[in-house]
Amino acid sequence: MNSDIVPEKLGSPINYSVLLIIGAIVIIFHVVVNISEDSDELIYGFSMIIPLSVSIFAFVTARRYAGTLVYSKAYVMLGIAFLLMFFAEFTYFVYEQILELEPYPSIADVFFFVFYPMLILYLIINIRFFAPQITKIGMATIMGIPLVITSVYIYFTISDYGSFDFYYGIIFVAAASTTLGLSIHTARIFNGGLIGTAWLVLVIGIILNVIGDTWYYYIEATEVYTLEHPVNLFWYSAYLLILYSLYKHKKLL
Repeated sequence: MNSDIVPEKLGSPINYSVLLIIGAIVIIFHVVVNISEDSDELIYGFSMIIPLSVSIFAFVTARRYAGTLVYSKAYVMLGIAFLLMFFAEFTYFVYEQILELEPYPSIADVFFFVFYPMLILYLIINIRFFAPQITKIGMATIMGIPLVITSVYIYFTISDYGSFDFYYGIIFVAAASTTLGLSIHTARIFNGGLIGTAWLVLVIGIILNVIGDTWYYYIEATEVYTLEHPVNLFWYSAYLLILYSLYKHKKLL
C-alpha cells in the first residue's frame, strides 16, 4: 500500500448483534463481580486482558497499513496507548494484591497519564490528515469541552480544595477531557462514513473510556471508588468497542 487511500469496503455497516453481545458481557460481568465474595482477581484479570488485546490488535492493524503515510503511524500510537494501559492495570494489581500497598497514587498513575498523550497523538495524526483546517465549531469543541468538564469537576470537588486529590484529579480530568474534545471533533469529521463505521465505533469507544476516567477521578476525590463500582462499565464497554473496531479494520483490509 503506497498511499493513504481509504478502501470503500471500510464503509461496511455495524453488526448490532456484536454491540448487543458486548453490552450483555459487560452487564453480566458487572453483576457477577458484585454478587461474588471474592471477585478481585476476576476484575483485575478482565481489566488487564482487554487493554492488552486492544494493544495487540492495534499493532496488527498498524502492520497491515505498513507503507501508508498516516494509518500505520496512528495505529502504532494507539497500540502504545493501550499497552501503557495494560502496564497501568498490572502495576495497580501488583500494588494492591501482591505488595498490599495503596495503589492510588502510585507508579501506575504514570502509565495511566501517559496513556492520554498517546491517544491525543493518535487523534491529531488523523485530524491533520483528513481535516487540517479546523472550523470554528471544531475549535469550540476541542477547547470548550475540556474547559467545561474541568470546571464542572472543580465545582463538585471544591470542598477538597487544597488537598492532594483535588489538584491530582484536575491534572487527569484536564487530560481526559482534552482527549474527549478531540475525539468528538474527530467523530464529526468522519460522520457520514468518510472512512467507514469501524473508525466511528473506535472513536465512540475512546469517548466512553474518557467519560469513565473523568468519573473515576471525581469518585476517587470523594473516596467512594471500589472495584465493583459502575464506572467500570464504561471502561469495559470502551475496550470491547475499540477491540471490535480494530477487528473490523483488520478483517476488511
